[in-house]
Amino acid sequence: MTSATNANILVFACRWCGLIGADGAGRRRTELPASFRVIPVECAGYVEPDAVIRAFASGAAGVAVLGCHVGGCRFNDANHPALKRLELLRTLLDATGIGGNRLLLGFGTAHEYHQWADTIREFHKHVEGLPSMKSWLPQEQQG
Repeated sequence: MTSATNANILVFACRWCGLIGADGAGRRRTELPASFRVIPVECAGYVEPDAVIRAFASGAAGVAVLGCHVGGCRFNDANHPALKRLELLRTLLDATGIGGNRLLLGFGTAHEYHQWADTIREFHKHVEGLPSMKSWLPQEQQG
């Protein structure tokens, strides 16, 4: 089994908490792995399972959805159904062989940049230890 040494991680970050945490870590020049990309979203509740599946199909070794604390959402607690929907997606990812452990759900406040950085570093380390996703990619992407 080969590991995902270049663990490309896609992070969907809520603009009210996750994205501000990312910005805080960046402004403080917190050391982070280079192989992650952040996609700002209005709310973690807006991240649909098909966006996560498309990220994996495009070569992501891991996907993180980072939003506000559960119960602290600006969009009528939209992160409650998001949590349920994405937990269900984990089951689907396990059933397909991709693995639900490649999906991270994290919730925090905008002021927890240190927690945000720790979460990204730990998830990156975790994903690096997983088998490569190349077997799941179309032939033209396996390069």
